[in-house]
Amino acid sequence: MPDAHSLLIEKLRERHSGDEKQLAVVFSSSPRLLVEAPAGYGKTKTMISRIAYLLATGQIAYPKRLLALTFSVNAAYKIKKDVIQQIPELLKDAQINFNFNERIFVSNYHGFCRNVLRRHGYAFSEYLSSIDAFETNDDADSKILMEWEGKLTIAEATLMSDFNKAVKNIDATFVKNNLGQYCEIIISKLLPSRKMTFNGILTLTINLFDKFPTVREFYNKYFKNVLVDEYQDTNVLSYWLVTLLLSDENNVIFLGDSLQRIYGFIGAVPNLLERSEKRFKLARITLDKNYRFASNFEMLKLDRNIRKNAEDPSSPVIAESANVNFNLYRDQAEESAGVLSQVKQLMKQNPVAKIAILAKQRGRNIESVINAFEGAIPYFYGLFTDEDREYIRFHKSCLGKMGELVEDKRLLTKKLATEHIAEINKLYSGNSNQTILSLLGLLEIFWNKLFEEYAFLSNEEKILFAKESFEHNSLKQYVEFIKSNVIFSTVHAAKGLEWDYVIIPDMEQDYFPNWYGLCGECSSRNKCVLKVTAANEKKFLEELSVFYVAVTRARNQVFFSSSSMQLDPKGNPRAKNISCFLRLPGIATNHS
Repeated sequence: MPDAHSLLIEKLRERHSGDEKQLAVVFSSSPRLLVEAPAGYGKTKTMISRIAYLLATGQIAYPKRLLALTFSVNAAYKIKKDVIQQIPELLKDAQINFNFNERIFVSNYHGFCRNVLRRHGYAFSEYLSSIDAFETNDDADSKILMEWEGKLTIAEATLMSDFNKAVKNIDATFVKNNLGQYCEIIISKLLPSRKMTFNGILTLTINLFDKFPTVREFYNKYFKNVLVDEYQDTNVLSYWLVTLLLSDENNVIFLGDSLQRIYGFIGAVPNLLERSEKRFKLARITLDKNYRFASNFEMLKLDRNIRKNAEDPSSPVIAESANVNFNLYRDQAEESAGVLSQVKQLMKQNPVAKIAILAKQRGRNIESVINAFEGAIPYFYGLFTDEDREYIRFHKSCLGKMGELVEDKRLLTKKLATEHIAEINKLYSGNSNQTILSLLGLLEIFWNKLFEEYAFLSNEEKILFAKESFEHNSLKQYVEFIKSNVIFSTVHAAKGLEWDYVIIPDMEQDYFPNWYGLCGECSSRNKCVLKVTAANEKKFLEELSVFYVAVTRARNQVFFSSSSMQLDPKGNPRAKNISCFLRLPGIATNHS
């Protein structure tokens, strides 16, 4: 009779049957792995099996723990849910009792650093023991900083604002040279007022590890295994933190996809996978089976060919072109009617299908599409971004009201959540702004999900989850759970989400890619046949990443459209070419 360890090995082999790359990750003997995992290639499943294998083979030996970090609050809690629900079942035959809190710590970067500062921040200030109750803000605007009770000088507020810009511009030299002064301002001026910045949470932790080596060594030894998911989204501060967490003795698993790096505009470090592969001496394994499009040969080819264009932008090697579903219309009005007709057809074929209409950016053209749906098909408006004032203010309102309720009643219950929803609805009573109406619906979904899918969290964890979600403006992550069959969303807001069908309209010159992204500096504006050179390769890859993320939000099929006459910002029609992305090597339309 096979022993418990052999039973687990057999179960994991069966779980990943036929996928040699996934099995290579799960059973790798290398202590340091870089897993390149494109969208739909089974990354989460592979990650969970790898963790189970490490636990079963004693590579996460008690009292040591595995630290799992990720970019966003929602991603961290999704990993936590998957681990808690799946690992015990995988380890059952191995006769290993799995206590999540004793073996694994899952968090986003800020949550982990908050935990460190709560426990060890007394070395800087006694106030840090209550960091979870602090008001946390962005430090991008020196005028806002000047309004804080900390009485910042103009010079101090300017330095903090410049520091924020340096993080977003990936200016590692400025960040390194000014981190100490930045931390001193936080400690002396903000902490006594129980205020904090998002960058401050990371910089104080980095400074703590740098000034107090024994604290850093404790975490190096305590978290012998470090896993970082969505690694391509790491910014310069998070990368610095990761380097401090890793000693020569740590085991490492980085998971990411360089082609899904769409947060370069807020500081995601370029070429981070390649850089880390060399610096940390990682063994790279690239998952190579697309399960999302397994039954759709043309979508498989489209996925592959976009990636080929990323691998070698100037001369990609294409085996066979992908034929895409594309419609070219005379003008924006005709295109808007065509998108509506496409949705009606899809809903007739599958009445319960979820359909996303993804826009590269807001403007007259996508507004025309939305107007075509008014009175014809109900839809959900999700064209908000992290920079929208209404979007930011709504989250701040949610955070403030939650603070009042929890401080008063302490226990976070469904009744309190209902009260919170009622308070926010009262606050925005009579407001007809589309963004606000959508956010009110997402708020209700958020609370329902917290008590349904994350019921396993303790009261303290539920409070922290809600606080971090509102702080990080995360309600957009719940768009996929709305009841509407049709959703309008930006591509950036859709990252990490999926729908049955995706429609990408306005695939035109100056829109996708847009003027600032690539078109403004293009030498072939008359024909829109892009030639990638050393001068434009960086921008090309950034825009191609957005395109790839948009395409891979579809479970079944993606549809493209464009119009010969695009609306300019004033609403005037302007002749435009089909987007160069639909003319890339390996992508074929009936108008190529």
